[in-house]
Amino acid sequence: MLAVLADLLTLGIAIAISPLAIVAVILMATAGKGRTNGTAFILGCYTFAIVFVGVLVLFGRSAGAEDPDSGPHITIDIIEIVLGAGLLFLAVLQWRGRSSHETPKWMASLDGLTVWKAFLVGIVISGPASPKDLPLLIAAGGRISQAPLPVEEIVAVILIFGAMGILAAAIPWVISIVSPSKVEVRLSGMRTWLVSNHAVIMTVLFVVLGFKLIGSGIADLAG
Repeated sequence: MLAVLADLLTLGIAIAISPLAIVAVILMATAGKGRTNGTAFILGCYTFAIVFVGVLVLFGRSAGAEDPDSGPHITIDIIEIVLGAGLLFLAVLQWRGRSSHETPKWMASLDGLTVWKAFLVGIVISGPASPKDLPLLIAAGGRISQAPLPVEEIVAVILIFGAMGILAAAIPWVISIVSPSKVEVRLSGMRTWLVSNHAVIMTVLFVVLGFKLIGSGIADLAG
């Protein structure tokens, strides 16, 4: 199990480094809603990740993806290579749009969200609306599907991987709970920096992860 988690570490960290999700939590925290909306938002991110990856693993395992010589196993490797190429394409798009530092319009409405809507926004931001996280979650689901582990360890890997993906967003959330009176001072600089450098951060991540997925897929096929 530890070997599988080590293999997933890069993907988990990459999902965690999500500037828009971190900024969303910071905005909720600085609006005084870190304990409620911030918590719901993070739970939404975590819930989508473990459910989405869990469903992919279920399909993969039922098709026999854990067998290195099976068709599904090879298909997953090919999908991984395609996802890597897609991330490299997104890197080009992000780099071309790096001059724009505008905050997404949906962030302006975060102050008025109910707890339930904050949970739903967390679900959307963690995958369906994320050009970075969705391919990574698909790749993680494929990797876990290929692991020759018993069911209980597969479940543990999915839960731990989901926790990896919310670590960065959890930092401002913890600050808002531990030190709510100083949250604006401590997080405002981080928020400004993340919004200003969002495109560059994403470009670097797309390049690194694109080559990682392509390399992993090719190495698995060759082995």
